[in-house]
Amino acid sequence: MPATRKRSSQHTKTSTAKAVKLLSGGNPQIPMGDGDAPVQAYIAAMPDWKRAVGEQLDALIVRHVPKLQKAVKWNSPFYGVEGQGWFLSTHCFTHFVRITWFKGQALKPIPPGPSKDLNARYLDIREDGIQDEKQLISWIKQAAALPGWFSHAPREAAPSAPNPEVAWFFAKKGPWQACFGQLRELALESGLTEELKWGHPCYTLKGKNVFLMHGFNDYCALLFHKGALLKDEHKLLVQQTANVQSARQIRFTSEKQIAKLAPVLRGYILQAIALEQAGKQVVLKKTAEFDMPSELTKAFKQMTELKKAFNALTPGRQRGYLLFFGGAKQSATREARIAKHVDRILAGKGLND
Repeated sequence: MPATRKRSSQHTKTSTAKAVKLLSGGNPQIPMGDGDAPVQAYIAAMPDWKRAVGEQLDALIVRHVPKLQKAVKWNSPFYGVEGQGWFLSTHCFTHFVRITWFKGQALKPIPPGPSKDLNARYLDIREDGIQDEKQLISWIKQAAALPGWFSHAPREAAPSAPNPEVAWFFAKKGPWQACFGQLRELALESGLTEELKWGHPCYTLKGKNVFLMHGFNDYCALLFHKGALLKDEHKLLVQQTANVQSARQIRFTSEKQIAKLAPVLRGYILQAIALEQAGKQVVLKKTAEFDMPSELTKAFKQMTELKKAFNALTPGRQRGYLLFFGGAKQSATREARIAKHVDRILAGKGLND
């Protein structure tokens, strides 16, 4: 009986493959569709040795990529990650199976096949099969961690124009002037809109802040507004203080460092854009989860109207005061800060209003 079932399974698979029309190069013609089923139909119809390549590649991707999405588009299997777009596709040609890495320029080492697409690279697998499985797995993991290509959007965003209102920032003399110039090139290359916010160049997508650049005594940085959601494979993201919930920095101390990291930085920028396109939000701590300084509790007991006014503030304003008051190391300093801001709280104003 087991042998009979095996023969039946093989016969069904062969019959399915024969029912599929093979286009130029032996590429199976499979209707567009989402999910695993159309991809498996494509693999089953791949001719000769190419089917084994398709099966092996599919198994490796399934094994190493969580939240995997599959589809067949334009007679090619597509593999992606939920909310991040597609990271590779495959296609049958006469003498090889081609893997298209949509963000191949950001992979290390860069896959060998050049493409007219500025971001993409190719890997062609021939009849002798996958030659370096370890390297292939590394590329799969890297590609899946990057923001991918969205089929409903153009592959390449047109570079954005410099904003004249921001020109003074890049023209002013300072230790990071050259670094800011390099970072600006990367920022404009992304296609985001350049604006001036909080006195710094800020790059936005449909009015939503994606990242800005700023400088300090010891370093300059890109600040990603939803950096806490970014995948930090290169361990570059820095949380400025323990109280910063959403934003993360990538810090620089030289032009050479920025030039070396440029391909990686493009990946972080594209990832941040993909997060904004997908409408992802950082889940912030609730106000009740923040520590209440004992000095503020004491002030509430002494002034019931202060407690009432504080509770009437928006959650954001409440958090601002709690972080500011609690940030002082000395009790006397905390008391002084509270006393200085009593009138603002009673007036319904926040720390920076």
